[in-house]
Amino acid sequence: MAHTCYRQRENYKDQIREKFNYTCQLCGRYGYEVDHIIPFAISHNSEEANLRILCVRCNRATRRQRKDALLPLDDWFNWLASELSECHILC
Repeated sequence: MAHTCYRQRENYKDQIREKFNYTCQLCGRYGYEVDHIIPFAISHNSEEANLRILCVRCNRATRRQRKDALLPLDDWFNWLASELSECHILC
């Protein structure tokens, strides 16, 4: 099922949550938030393959902040790797 809108319907989100057993895909804790792996602003893709479940802490750590929103994609991936390494320390 192709989804190209940013906001997904709740039943679609529930399917994604159930697929991942309500488990954060980064730290393994309980996760409820549906997150775009490649940000929607870049990919315009809300298909199942581009979605994952994250806990609140990991989701906030991996969001593009306004200050990095205009970074080139390679620089943003480096920033993201740095944020994720800090998240794993905190989780």
